[in-house]
Amino acid sequence: MRLVLGLLALPAFTVSCSDDPLPENYYTFTGEMVSDYLQNRPEEFSEFVAILQRSGMYGMMATYGSYTCLAPTNAAVEEYLHSRGLTSVDQLTKEECDTLSWNHIIDEDAYFTTDLIDGNIPSANMNGRNLTFSCDSDAMNNNNVVYYINKTSRMIVWDDSVENGVVHTLDKVVVPQTFYLPDVLAENPDVSLFYEALVLTHLDDSLKEYIDESYTCGADSVNQDMTISTGGSPYTMRYVGTRMKRYSAFIETNDVYAQNGINNLDDLKARAKQTYDRMYPEDAGKYDDDWTHRKNPLNRFIAYHLLPYYGAYNDWTVSGDVKTTCAKMDLIDCTDWYKTLMPGTLMKFSSPQQGLYINRKGLGALATVEGVKVLSPSEMGSGIDQQALNGIYHYVDKILEFDEAMRDQVCNDRIRISSATITPEFMNCGARGNTLRATGFKVVEGWDFHGKTPSMTFRKRDVWMVTYADCVDMVGQFDVTFSLLPVPKTDTYEVRFAYGWGDMRGKVQIYFGTDPDNLQPVGLPIDFTLWPTDPLIGWVEDTGDSETDRAIDKAMHNRGYMKDMDSWAQGGVNILRAQAMKLRKILVTETMSPEVTYYIRIKQLMDNPQAELPINYFELVPKSIYAGVEAEDTH
Repeated sequence: MRLVLGLLALPAFTVSCSDDPLPENYYTFTGEMVSDYLQNRPEEFSEFVAILQRSGMYGMMATYGSYTCLAPTNAAVEEYLHSRGLTSVDQLTKEECDTLSWNHIIDEDAYFTTDLIDGNIPSANMNGRNLTFSCDSDAMNNNNVVYYINKTSRMIVWDDSVENGVVHTLDKVVVPQTFYLPDVLAENPDVSLFYEALVLTHLDDSLKEYIDESYTCGADSVNQDMTISTGGSPYTMRYVGTRMKRYSAFIETNDVYAQNGINNLDDLKARAKQTYDRMYPEDAGKYDDDWTHRKNPLNRFIAYHLLPYYGAYNDWTVSGDVKTTCAKMDLIDCTDWYKTLMPGTLMKFSSPQQGLYINRKGLGALATVEGVKVLSPSEMGSGIDQQALNGIYHYVDKILEFDEAMRDQVCNDRIRISSATITPEFMNCGARGNTLRATGFKVVEGWDFHGKTPSMTFRKRDVWMVTYADCVDMVGQFDVTFSLLPVPKTDTYEVRFAYGWGDMRGKVQIYFGTDPDNLQPVGLPIDFTLWPTDPLIGWVEDTGDSETDRAIDKAMHNRGYMKDMDSWAQGGVNILRAQAMKLRKILVTETMSPEVTYYIRIKQLMDNPQAELPINYFELVPKSIYAGVEAEDTH
């Protein structure tokens, strides 16, 4: 079926897919499979059929399953061949046909345009590459909507339903970038000033990694589903096959610089010096001509635009079904915090109804610090492929800096760090946002498992997941040390750990400090099997009277515990604060500095191979919030 949609707004993200066809598909064979659809339209797809047949993928398109096929027309294939100096599909090698086939097929999900929003299609293609979905209006056709893949391949027909999935027709072959992020930026004249500064600071060299060749994992663990059990329920899981170093850049265009009086590299140097001499007066004038020094103002300016995480527009906070179902948008904007390539700094992402913002403070339209808006792929315009082999870049609408407003206002807040952002590895391998299965990890870069081999997974995403729909699970004799994100400025912070009670959990000792080899225990061991109404914790259901409930909260806080937030509802119905089993444990209160890296160690004390630990999130809370003039909110 062909859908014609007007361009008002992109539809909500409502993925509904399955590895298996609907039951009736097993018994009615009158409809077309993907293979039939293509074969029955030789005037449009004979060239693509030939590519699929050369690769051996054509037979797969005749089998039951749930596939998204992005089918280039004959004209598109001929244009691609011409660009290669070829005249026939027969001149392509078998390996080239494999790659072309894999680029155009998503093999476990049928994604209709109504399932997608601006950003990446949730599942990678069979080549393991992420594809950007965006839209534009067609001025030549009554401004009807036009959809694009990777900003360059236009869907000329979309949402043709077949027995085993969906077919979208493209006017260009999808050819994912083979260049690293700096090389992709070099090809875009609209960001030439940023790129010039990137090269001068040599920070482009920091963006030229991709595959970690030292990482290994058995193929049987990677390519076959495994069943694990956490929380008493079975889950499907696969281990990560490849560790990737991936990056995201948030860049002002030359036009944005010009609007701020920055027209050349000297102007940009002056802007950077003005900002960072003010932010770091102790370094002012010391490194002005040493462009590669990490304390040089221009180096700091560029480094703050770069993150060691790969994230499409729809990846930086929760989105789609999870957001609209679970987040209480009248209480919070969904947010996440990330470390940047500028040492000792954080970046905050918020996604109010107005869009995606960096370093915003306040709720929705009532924001007290507006922040910097990130342009969606559609707002960036078509024809610009923002994807690189090892990363992605986005446009921003204002100058992006780690300035006083960010440090003193935006960061004067409860900094809630999702388990998904503790390490870039969880996002770079696609574990975050995976709706199909959990993702297993035998090792994580920078994490010390102290010789233990627990079963560790990053849960798949659904509306019944814990806070912000992300959670790391460890099962067995776990003993793990990892670093926290940096604090934004020297201050006294309360460090908290959010977890869920469970009779299958365990008892752990938590350690904290700056020397990962000599961390100090904080408090007594935490017994995750202790029911929260026990006097040692003191959880009591809210009464509805604000003074009484505040007194209950204070009493719990004095015991080192807090209720969970009231701004998130599992499945849209179970408010976390109202669930006794959802708690926050106060680990330590001490002065912390952005110049220092802080580590957490969590050691299982019980001799139980089935003991579990869910890591939901951590909080870094400055004294002005946890002991301020006004009581800390419950959101």
